[in-house]
Amino acid sequence: MPAPATTPQKSPWWLESLLWSLAFITAAAVAAYVNETAREILAQGLAYVFTFFSTPFVLEASTAFVGFCVVMFINNRRLDREGDGWVEMEIEDPVTAEDLSVGKRPSDKASEI
Repeated sequence: MPAPATTPQKSPWWLESLLWSLAFITAAAVAAYVNETAREILAQGLAYVFTFFSTPFVLEASTAFVGFCVVMFINNRRLDREGDGWVEMEIEDPVTAEDLSVGKRPSDKASEI
């Protein structure tokens, strides 16, 4: 199979998620800056989230999960850049004199089995 003339452009799939996340964080920060009640609710919610994630089992499990996600992300980027590494080998059976004398091709011989 011939190689393509140009490399296909990869779309920045992560950009939309990043922009939505930044928009949400910016909106929460502006709301906390402008309104005292929003600031108190945001601080209390962050305290609850920190308390939950710092409990012993959840801390180790979430750290392992985040580490696993980082490794999978790095591996996916490497596979996109280098390719999957699969190699296809073409093995040809040598044609012997007895195969030709019978009048059959090697592919006919394989279909009999």
